[in-house]
Amino acid sequence: MCKNNIELEYCKMTDDRYQEIRNRHYVPNHGTHGQQIHFIIHYQNKIVGIISGASSVYAVKDRDNFFNMPKDAKAKQSLYLPAIINNTVFRLEFHEKNLATRVLSKWRKVIAELWEEIYSVPVIGFETFVVEEDYRKGTLYKADNWSYVGETAGSTKNHKGLSNPSTRVKTNKKLIYCKWIKNKIIIPTVIYKSSWRAETIEEKERGNKIKKLKKELMGKRF
Repeated sequence: MCKNNIELEYCKMTDDRYQEIRNRHYVPNHGTHGQQIHFIIHYQNKIVGIISGASSVYAVKDRDNFFNMPKDAKAKQSLYLPAIINNTVFRLEFHEKNLATRVLSKWRKVIAELWEEIYSVPVIGFETFVVEEDYRKGTLYKADNWSYVGETAGSTKNHKGLSNPSTRVKTNKKLIYCKWIKNKIIIPTVIYKSSWRAETIEEKERGNKIKKLKKELMGKRF
């Protein structure tokens, strides 16, 4: 194995190595909800960062328009949102020209394959949200041919427990970048079936399958 190869190690979010780097990221560490896949980045035989993907955000108008999502809420929830991966975290602590772009490019390919393997949903694209600052404009994503599609509204719904009413709270506005997986419009056809409630035999079996797959992948490098 060439020491200059980029390797993505599948890990748990609770991995101490992952958490150490995650806590240095500019976005506060509040954990991750929903479907998720996390990696530790190895380069030149060293750990140089982390990168993660998770369930897409529910309501983002400019993102919805980019992916041509239908107005029908059921179709959006069951077909489109599960097929889009949100790049929730990317922190690289080793600086080399084009390295970040190479990591992001490899991450897209690896996570799309694992997403379908684990969650049984073919990926149609990616999204990410960048808090704009003088030195942070989403240049990395532009270099990887992501499209800038707009800004978030600067507020979000917050709730404690799914059965409790939500409240809207102010947040930082973020730049929205999106990318089709094959650089062309794709209409999803696979209906996502959740398993987190584990209320039926089918949900329990699916949940156990996901747990088994994740256990088998733990520590594997790509």
